[in-house]
Amino acid sequence: MTDTAKSDNDWYEIGFAEGAEAGGSDMIVQEHNFGPLEDALAMGHAMLNGSYAVLRRRQIDFQAFEDIQAWLSGVVSGIESVGARVGLQTSIEYPHSSPDGGVVTYIFVTRDFGPWEDPPN
Repeated sequence: MTDTAKSDNDWYEIGFAEGAEAGGSDMIVQEHNFGPLEDALAMGHAMLNGSYAVLRRRQIDFQAFEDIQAWLSGVVSGIESVGARVGLQTSIEYPHSSPDGGVVTYIFVTRDFGPWEDPPN
C-alpha cells in the first residue's frame, strides 16, 4: 500500500481501518513460506499455529516517526474493536536491492477462542 496521508489523524484512521479489517477477517491457516531474513515471521507462524491475518507496511510510506506511531495506534485500536489481538509485531530490514528494500513492519493479527467456541480452520 502506498497511501499518502497528510496528518497523524489520517494515519490513525488508515491504521484503524486496516486493523479492523484484519481482525474481522477469516483466520485461515497460512502456508509456511518465509525467506532467509524472515526467521521472526516463521517463529510467529509457529507460535500462532499458522492461523492469523497479516498487516504489513513499508516504513518508507511514512514521512515522520509520529506517522508510524499514529498508524500503529490506529491498527491496535482497530484490531481490538473487533475482538482480535496482536499475536506478533516485528520489523525486518530487507536489502535495498530487493523490491521491498528497506524496513517493513509486520503485524500478525489473531483471535483467541475459548473452549465453547470452534477453533479456526
